Amino acid sequence: MTGTKRKRSAVWRKIHAVHVEDIKLWCIRKLPILKWVPIYNWKENLIPDTVSGMMLAIQQVTQGLAFAVLSSVHPVFGLYGSFFPVIIYAIFGMGRHVATGTFALTSLISANAVERLVPSISTNFTTNNNSGVLGLSEFEMQRIGVAAAVSFLGGLIQVAMFLLHLGSATFLLTEPVISAMTTGAATHVVTSQVKHLLGMKMPYISGPLGFFHIYAYIFENIRSVQLEALLLSLLSIVVLVLVKELNEKFKRNIKVVLPIDLVLVSMKSKISLFALQGFQWFN
Repeated sequence: MTGTKRKRSAVWRKIHAVHVEDIKLWCIRKLPILKWVPIYNWKENLIPDTVSGMMLAIQQVTQGLAFAVLSSVHPVFGLYGSFFPVIIYAIFGMGRHVATGTFALTSLISANAVERLVPSISTNFTTNNNSGVLGLSEFEMQRIGVAAAVSFLGGLIQVAMFLLHLGSATFLLTEPVISAMTTGAATHVVTSQVKHLLGMKMPYISGPLGFFHIYAYIFENIRSVQLEALLLSLLSIVVLVLVKELNEKFKRNIKVVLPIDLVLVSMKSKISLFALQGFQWFN
């Protein structure tokens, strides 16, 4: 009994030895927002940061819609998914000037699980039966559930990596490895969008050598390419590249850059709406 009492008293002494300053320093290390908010210069940085945030938000509207399509879920959930990561990063992130948001490669990984667990041709779900949630069908809600589960699991893994300080292991990744990973990710993202650029309908292809099977399918069905979609895609790419180069060149002379992504989406939406209304009127 005496030994047990000594152990308990030693534990209590250690607990009492923890001071408020130690707890404060631990919280600052774990929550960087507590470090930079008290010294934030509101007068000088609030307006520029607000403008920057608005520009990034406008850009994220188009990216969120596109990444939701990459994830094989309803486009509106791309906007919902773009809202929460930036808030979490503002609290736990170390970089004050890092633009965070959805990532194309993680969207493709989510799409792999969604397409595998809830395939497009399913006898268990119907696309015409609305579930009453946002007017979406049961099939779409099932896909959203799978994507949400994958995202939640990824979040748990990241929290575990945060607690274990595994971010320090990034020094093992050399520059060639990072460049190769970035190039490979960009290649897969472009490949996933080829069917939309060409206006083709093709089944979801994944697995080993899926990259080559996709292009083999495209060349085998090259006659099904829609010329209108191809020309519109090429025109959009040219406009995006040209305007972005002009914004980069004259960024010192202009205060607010042109959000060409949002402009293109708005114009195409209006044109598509008018074209659809005209087609219905003639028919």
